[in-house]
Amino acid sequence: MAWRSGSSVGYRYSSAIAIVCWLLCLLNPARAQDYRPVAGAPSHWAAFAKLVTTHFEANISADDEIANRFRSYLVEHRGKDDGPPQAFTVQTWVGAQGTIEKVAFPPLKNVQADADLHTLLARGTVGMSPPPDLLQPLNLRLSLNIN
Repeated sequence: MAWRSGSSVGYRYSSAIAIVCWLLCLLNPARAQDYRPVAGAPSHWAAFAKLVTTHFEANISADDEIANRFRSYLVEHRGKDDGPPQAFTVQTWVGAQGTIEKVAFPPLKNVQADADLHTLLARGTVGMSPPPDLLQPLNLRLSLNIN
């Protein structure tokens, strides 16, 4: 089953970089042709996806070397050949204890930025276990907008 959300939640960072993540779908890749409208998806799936996006937001907006370097890349390379795409899907696997086990996304053209984003998204725990009926990976739409 796939679940698709048409709404978005935006976050503004002090560095004037906005990241918009919203849950696109929760699917088993082998059954990607199945579709479940937002109204048919359990609300606890959406709540957990929001928790994951909040976790991503906190990691990208952190005041540390990796997050600062990644945000600098976004600012310096916007619209350039090695710049970030406007939007992409991040597949996210969350372990039983709420730890981000794995993230996968199309590679960024800048090797350092790609490694930094992997590190930032895979850091830590989201604070709770995923719902037992949650289909994984979570496919979250990630947009990096510079204001």
